[in-house]
Amino acid sequence: MRASLKVGVSLAVGAAIAVVVAACLPDPERPPTSGGPASAIPCDAGGPGNLPPANCDPTPNTCPAAVDPACVIAAKCGDPKTCLPLADNTTNPNKTLDFRLRRLFVTAPSALTQPVIQSQIVASGINLNAPECAEVNGKGAFNWLLRVDKNAKTLQTGGAPASSDPFTKGFCFFQQNVNGLLVGPVTAKVDFASDTQFSSQPFDQLNVPIFVDPTNLASVVVLPLKKAVVKDVTLSANGNCIGSFNQNAVAGSSCSDEDPDKCSHWLTAGVIGGFITLEDADAVKVDLLHESLCVLLTKSTPDPKTGGCTRTAGKLDYKGDFCSTTQTAGGCQDAFWLSATFAASAVKINDGAGIVGCGVTPMPDAGADSGSDSGAKDAAGD
Repeated sequence: MRASLKVGVSLAVGAAIAVVVAACLPDPERPPTSGGPASAIPCDAGGPGNLPPANCDPTPNTCPAAVDPACVIAAKCGDPKTCLPLADNTTNPNKTLDFRLRRLFVTAPSALTQPVIQSQIVASGINLNAPECAEVNGKGAFNWLLRVDKNAKTLQTGGAPASSDPFTKGFCFFQQNVNGLLVGPVTAKVDFASDTQFSSQPFDQLNVPIFVDPTNLASVVVLPLKKAVVKDVTLSANGNCIGSFNQNAVAGSSCSDEDPDKCSHWLTAGVIGGFITLEDADAVKVDLLHESLCVLLTKSTPDPKTGGCTRTAGKLDYKGDFCSTTQTAGGCQDAFWLSATFAASAVKINDGAGIVGCGVTPMPDAGADSGSDSGAKDAAGD
């Protein structure tokens, strides 16, 4: 079952995704990287089905040589020399590490890599509404959570509604039926290459809720990712960071971006990949553009009656770059491959008690740990 959702913002957001970051600040908590202040790590993955380096950087990485003293970040925002963590994972029991993505940078498909989408839609949605944290014009509406259980060797992930107090109360996993589509956190097994490096098994279905208006849960749009994986993640030694914040990339008393085209705000240390079928994408309506996500992905002209991709005899007229049945590039071309790098920092993930949209009966797991596809079918609603 697909969700037919109407929202008032470009669901380029829906492609889940954001900015990568430069390594201009030496810091022992930063993950290893081969980049430097005057170099960039290419994000070319070699085509659909492939993932870019987790710490790639599309900018020339020409950051200012020093931190601007006019930019003062409040203490409640976390340590700017690491990744602005809002919590301390070392205090969590059972070696559980909780994170919220602080930046996503889409590397594919090309329709979702436009700078205006990256900065004005995705980054502004992920940024907290907290200019004192060097997050100017943030909405705090796009909240993607990760929970790493090092003992159980699992990764739980899903979205969250906006938090009334992200600094002390934290976030809760959104768990609701959205127009017939079950949306909630899903779990997969992870493989640890070391104590600080891991990759997940595939999530059969990962429905990521993205809220356009942080005050209105009805403004949710669901990003329907299939066979999604979280790969090549590097944790900081204390488990509070995936990637890092780049102080050299913000300037002035407003702590706004120095020049996002030349110097990245964040250094990423993880990568996400998966595919979106064109049928699923056509069910996601982008009201601001008066078209569906399918139209956006195919860069086509919308059907004047439906706003979706045009069809002949009920079949879509356009092709993607990926095949959902063979899970390879080309082939049946009924899907688009999506890849994105990300940075994340520690937050408190609460149980959602008393919070609208959270705290309901947990959704079924959807991943390789389920041992079959039954959990994925339940979670996906198909």
